[in-house]
Amino acid sequence: MLTARVTEFRREVRDELARMVRGGVGGDGFGLRAERQVQDIVNEVGRALMREVFAAADTAAPEVTVNGEKWGNRRATNGTYETTFGEVSLPRGTYQRSGRGRVVVPLDLRLGMVEGRYTPLVARIGNRALASMPTDEGEALLREIGVCVLSRSTLHRLPQTMLARVRDDLDVIEGNVRATDAIPAEACTVQVATDGVMVPTDGEDAAPRGRKTERPEPARHEQRYGPKVQAPAVVAAAPTDAPDDDPTEAPASDTKGLAWREASVGTISFWDKDGEWLKTIYLGQMPSYRKLGLMTRLEKEFAAVHAERPDLRVVLASDGAPTQWEELRSMADRVLGDKPRTELLDFFHCAARLGTAAKAIWGTTEDAKVTGEYWKTVLREKLRGATAVLKALEYQRSVATPTAAKEIAKSIAYITRHKKEGRLAYAAAKRDKLPIGTGVTEAAAKTLVSVRMKRSGARYSDHGGHTIITLRAALLSGRFAAFSEQLEASYTAAVAA
Repeated sequence: MLTARVTEFRREVRDELARMVRGGVGGDGFGLRAERQVQDIVNEVGRALMREVFAAADTAAPEVTVNGEKWGNRRATNGTYETTFGEVSLPRGTYQRSGRGRVVVPLDLRLGMVEGRYTPLVARIGNRALASMPTDEGEALLREIGVCVLSRSTLHRLPQTMLARVRDDLDVIEGNVRATDAIPAEACTVQVATDGVMVPTDGEDAAPRGRKTERPEPARHEQRYGPKVQAPAVVAAAPTDAPDDDPTEAPASDTKGLAWREASVGTISFWDKDGEWLKTIYLGQMPSYRKLGLMTRLEKEFAAVHAERPDLRVVLASDGAPTQWEELRSMADRVLGDKPRTELLDFFHCAARLGTAAKAIWGTTEDAKVTGEYWKTVLREKLRGATAVLKALEYQRSVATPTAAKEIAKSIAYITRHKKEGRLAYAAAKRDKLPIGTGVTEAAAKTLVSVRMKRSGARYSDHGGHTIITLRAALLSGRFAAFSEQLEASYTAAVAA
């Protein structure tokens, strides 16, 4: 049958090209139609070959051993699998221990079929689509490509199910992924930084569309796997279906019903001897009190980097949020002990304060712009730049109007606090080729969260949002393939007939 289709396709191509030559007309979309037909033929071949793979992975033995445990009572049941070439259906063996209990499918366990239906490659494509775009755009893109056609609901459900399944093992998984990711050999400096970004919430902490509620629904992953479940080695049958510089974070118990909450991002970035950026590891976490979830994971990443490369100079960086600095400093103390590190307030946050003070004094005039830029240059280039800028601000406050003086006082307090902590030594940092800004981290907040999740009408449960952030962080860090392999491995088991 396939040979006949190929022969017919060749005849149609010859006839169409001959007509175009005789009539001197364009292809009228023939190129597109021809490629679609070729894709259909290739998909048909792919389905036939995948059916052979599935059949070879099956067994007709009356008993099998799965991870050392015996299963019997074999039955042949029809199964349908989603491949990159389309659906493939075939009979396969299923096994039970006794009665009507849980079943195992050797075919699924040997090939790592995800949720009893999707090939690992299909699941990986679905995860990448969710990490990159909303589900409706993902569905349209996959349909246009013509392979791995997944519905919007599948793109929404499947990645969340996969992450829920392994959520209690994520610490081990991230450790395994970390071990495969090499630190650049030319790295001389590592910068550890954090930031926050507001996300629209739903589900666990708010009613639909972000409305307040005193009775939030259970976490989505707990609805599927229960409140505390280890990922089973033998699977059951598949189911049928931007904050201020100084934010005040409320305890987790006080966040119920909030439509917007602060998610956390962290970065570990590597720089060479000339101060050129080399690579960044991205981490993200849905809202948690004092960023504790993120800081725990960030500390493990940082500890692994320091264990492998204790020679790297360490820079801690953040904006002005006190809680972020407290957590960064505590983390550094645990990892580094009494070893030296450099703390730097993000230069551009500090520079923004100077610009605000200049506008308070001179308004939106050229004088304000010129003076603000001069103060920024002094702060960045002079070894005692912070002291010089503070003296200028103190003088301006003494001669300013009460309203302007109040605004200047805020900038003075901000700069004084961080100067006292030794976080404004920008000229020395530039001399030593250290990064003085958190542009990488600010970009992480945008690319990791805002670009993907701040869409019109979008709301995210904790688990749903964290699924997107986790997959997207793996993608941006260059760890997506390694992370996917770890997820897919949870669906495999040792099966012997």
